Amino acid sequence: MYKQISLLLGAGLLSTLVSAQNLYMNDMKLKSDLDWLNAQGVIQISTSTWPLTGNEIKRALAAANIANQTQQQVIASVQSTLNDYGREGVKATVDAYVQTDREALPQNFADDKTAGQEAVFGLGLSEQDWEFNLKARVKNDDLIDDSTVDFDGSYLAGKALNQWLIAGKIPAWWGPGHEGSLIRGDATRPVTGFTMQRDEQTAPTSKYFSWVGPWQYQLFAGQLEDYTSAPDANLFGMRLTANPWPWLEAGASRTFIWGGEGQPRSLSSFVDALTGLRDNGDTGKEDPANQLAGFDLRFNLAPLTQTPAGIYASYVGEDEAGGLPSKKMYLAGADYASQINDMPYQLYAEYTDTRTNGHVRNISYNHSIYKDGYYQQGYPLGHPLGGDAESVSVGGKLWVSPEDFVTAKLQYAKVNQADNDINQAFPTTDKLKVVDLTWSHQWQPQALINTRLWAVDSDINSTDIGAGVGLELTYR
Repeated sequence: MYKQISLLLGAGLLSTLVSAQNLYMNDMKLKSDLDWLNAQGVIQISTSTWPLTGNEIKRALAAANIANQTQQQVIASVQSTLNDYGREGVKATVDAYVQTDREALPQNFADDKTAGQEAVFGLGLSEQDWEFNLKARVKNDDLIDDSTVDFDGSYLAGKALNQWLIAGKIPAWWGPGHEGSLIRGDATRPVTGFTMQRDEQTAPTSKYFSWVGPWQYQLFAGQLEDYTSAPDANLFGMRLTANPWPWLEAGASRTFIWGGEGQPRSLSSFVDALTGLRDNGDTGKEDPANQLAGFDLRFNLAPLTQTPAGIYASYVGEDEAGGLPSKKMYLAGADYASQINDMPYQLYAEYTDTRTNGHVRNISYNHSIYKDGYYQQGYPLGHPLGGDAESVSVGGKLWVSPEDFVTAKLQYAKVNQADNDINQAFPTTDKLKVVDLTWSHQWQPQALINTRLWAVDSDINSTDIGAGVGLELTYR
């Protein structure tokens, strides 16, 4: 019977894959949908490198192995996101959000509401091989900077030979974590620059390399804002992921800050930074860049044991020793996806340690030459807690109905244990106990309501209880 359900629902799905949007930026609801389907063994898609492309999502859905109505419900949720455009053409959005003070609330994936009051006006145009998106955000009382207008999320992109080239201010995410990425997260403003990646992550056709399975790369080059220790410093990054088996995804990432006023900008210094040959100062010369690199793995248990769960881990090093990253930071977690009363849910637990090999040494996300560290405008380019932090989080996500999606998180964190003031997210040593709840309600096809409640108990500040509410309107 399950095979009949799979065939019937799959045939209907193929007939409705009509999305014209090409690029999907960091989106908690979309990532949660895809993660749940991955853990259930319904689809195989990598969600560790953002942005995602519409064609890759459709490729995964076209091969979906749907066995029950609950899985079809989540498939329909993804398809609803893909149908946001419905056809090639123009899309306009208006998004307003207000919230109380949230200075002590840790950020997580796609958590970009950092102003007390903001209104975002968006205009997008999508065609088969190119896409344009303009976003203007008017804001007040922002955590990260004092500007009243920014254009975060704006970009121009074109595709050729299965490759996308994106120019603009887009967020990124590298790694399998729910709460953060050790090397490239979205806790700071998007870095202005160029991104290149594949459209569809198909496996190599060569008999010698087909074992690699579906794979993706991402290259990035951009310029940091308000980097006072070396103005106009540049950020470069590269990531490679592969799925050699349905139960395993492996990733490798590397970034470096190079150039800027007062620093070498020669071709030879760039080559040294790119190759990492002088990363740890063994040559007796100054390091040409602030460099990080690391590896991550995710094991999906459904293909092996029919258990809808996953285990993941990553580590990132500040320097190199023996050809591998050293002075390491760690992240590990597990998640489980199931349903109760036909309501899908996902549970996860995650541990993060951004100290140096388990010790507070004021090295993580810090550098002797690039003294603003691995931050932009004082906010981390890696994990949202910044360096020398420890965190334990447990969370859950519940699809109450096709219109209602709820998330909940408990977190205990020790932040900035080195008491380094370059970390403006948490500028002093502190201990945090966090309760964080969100609810998204699709009020009408063109109207989405987002609400959030949180409580943060801090050792150095009084307990903060806050709330936020927003309304997003879409016109096609």
